[in-house]
Amino acid sequence: MSEKSASVLLAAVIIARATSYYFIKIGMEGLDVFNLLAVRFFVAVLLLTLLFHKRLYPMTKSTLLHGTILGVVFFAVMAFEFMALKTSPSSTVSFLENTSIILVPLLVALITRTLPKKSAIFGAVITIIGVGFLTYTPGRIALTRGEIFALIAALNYATVIILTARFAATDDPFQLGFLQVLWIFILSSLATFLTETPRWPENHVEWTVILMLAVVCTGFGFTLQPVAQRHTTPERAGMFCALNPMCATIMGVTLLGETLSLYKIAGILCIVTGLTVPILIESRKKKQL
Repeated sequence: MSEKSASVLLAAVIIARATSYYFIKIGMEGLDVFNLLAVRFFVAVLLLTLLFHKRLYPMTKSTLLHGTILGVVFFAVMAFEFMALKTSPSSTVSFLENTSIILVPLLVALITRTLPKKSAIFGAVITIIGVGFLTYTPGRIALTRGEIFALIAALNYATVIILTARFAATDDPFQLGFLQVLWIFILSSLATFLTETPRWPENHVEWTVILMLAVVCTGFGFTLQPVAQRHTTPERAGMFCALNPMCATIMGVTLLGETLSLYKIAGILCIVTGLTVPILIESRKKKQL
């Protein structure tokens, strides 16, 4: 796969996953958090197994281990994302969760015990200012419970990005994507039976939401992201991830009736700047070398 094709695929994957915020909001009107996750990922596992079972064998022990690790961390991402969406607007959750992009270079610097690049520091500062605007309410700046959950999801997602880049370099990326989906199903099912009353969707609206989440957002979005990331640079991947909150915001405003205050608009502009400008700076530096 060429880098251009990988970029197109990655953009499609990110946009597909951005639609999940809209469908999750609708789905949680009738289904509990982990119940919705469990049914969604059960359908996704079933479809992926039926359509691509030949690509799942043989599977190395390394791929099995790495896919399990990714699945556990991604389950944390999804769980906190769903809990955030129960109380916060989808646009806010999407922007807060995607601050993971700027967390990646900071985490890498921490892991390697090196100073982060100036562009990464700039992006982090501008993004933090944006988070402040985004979470501002008249008279005070305070994080709601949903916004805290979204930021925890962001930290976990940053970990997933780093691990995916490392594992996809040596393991089968499609198998890694499938194992992510499988483990999210297993863990969300366990959580459902332990904390909720499990049930199947009961009407066409709930089934439509489940099928859209399973086929478009999970089967396509989750499974093919490692495939796309294997053929493009982390910088380019980070740039495309900025599409997620923008698409989610458009859907939240137009389809869910969410409103954007001037403070939220200022926060969105700061976060988009913090996510994209450092990547553009680093890309320009590489071209000059």
